Amino acid sequence: MLALTRASRTCCAVPSAIIQKSYAAALPRTKPNPDEFVTPPVAEAAEPSSSKQLTGNGKKVNLVVERMSIDEWAHMKPGGLIKDYLQLSKSRLTMLITTTAVGGYMMGSGAFNLSTFAACAVGTALMSSSANACNHLLEAPYDAQMKRTQARVLVVHRFTPLNAFTFANVTALGGMALLWTGCNPLTAALGLLNVGLYAGVYTPMKRHHVGCTWAGAVVGAIPPLMGYTAITGTLDPASFVLAAVLYSWQFPHFNGLSWNLRADYSRAGYRVMCVTDEDLCRRTTLRHSIALLGLCSIAAPLCNLTTSTFAWDSLPLNAAMLYLSYKFYRQPDAKSSRALFRFSLLYLPLVMVLMVISNCGR
Repeated sequence: MLALTRASRTCCAVPSAIIQKSYAAALPRTKPNPDEFVTPPVAEAAEPSSSKQLTGNGKKVNLVVERMSIDEWAHMKPGGLIKDYLQLSKSRLTMLITTTAVGGYMMGSGAFNLSTFAACAVGTALMSSSANACNHLLEAPYDAQMKRTQARVLVVHRFTPLNAFTFANVTALGGMALLWTGCNPLTAALGLLNVGLYAGVYTPMKRHHVGCTWAGAVVGAIPPLMGYTAITGTLDPASFVLAAVLYSWQFPHFNGLSWNLRADYSRAGYRVMCVTDEDLCRRTTLRHSIALLGLCSIAAPLCNLTTSTFAWDSLPLNAAMLYLSYKFYRQPDAKSSRALFRFSLLYLPLVMVLMVISNCGR
């Protein structure tokens, strides 16, 4: 009432109360105290608004209260800390990266050892979590401008930057120590290199040069090398063919994903192919789909990474990838890019499984 009295001294009319809608889905909403709002009587429920006359110091003030539904407000419920840390580490991406490292381990020539296998898987997951936490730190101001990322934990202040920085360092040191002691120094060095490339090269490069996609493809190709070296302790031509499969897969996968997000990427200032050069985006997608066919049907058997049966078993998958990439190349739109992206998510685990199956008899 004090605030209302002061307002009545300075103006003769109070404008309609405006209920702001939340344009950022990431921002938490709290349920207001109903006592803080002037609600009209039930008899006036059919009217869009109610008008009351209040007096203060002899002056009449017309107060118009707009209708609002208390049910539209939601309680701000504190999420679990573990859930927030999983989001900080991009748990789904980390799981995918760990899976490729496990696939690399299964493709290496050597006796299976449970402790080495576990150290490789957990160490890779920790290194990936560190890299993704660094990505959150560096891109928080730009994530707030994109609909796809405006719900991330640093954007909505679930964590402080110091908290995220500490998490990134602890997971990096823990992952490197585990890979060093449980596997070998070469695997640990590859893990550290991958964190450096992702956080120090790929992430800042996204806002400066279209080559960021190639840098990101290198980052995605290293985890299977880590799995391969964890069991063999060395790098050979077969391991580089395995890495090349992951490298080429990145282009139809990321280009299919990013095509429908061009507005978001452009708003945040990211210089990815779909924003700066759409023709290049289409060409590289088709080019690397052809490369996948050659790598799986020719290079992998020749380098003794797989048996010749893999060349035939993987042919339907590569034919489907090539077909969808060609459709995207000829007519890039929301439908063709979405179909390509979804198939790329299915393609990678199936190809890795076929590789492992072809090696089971050896």
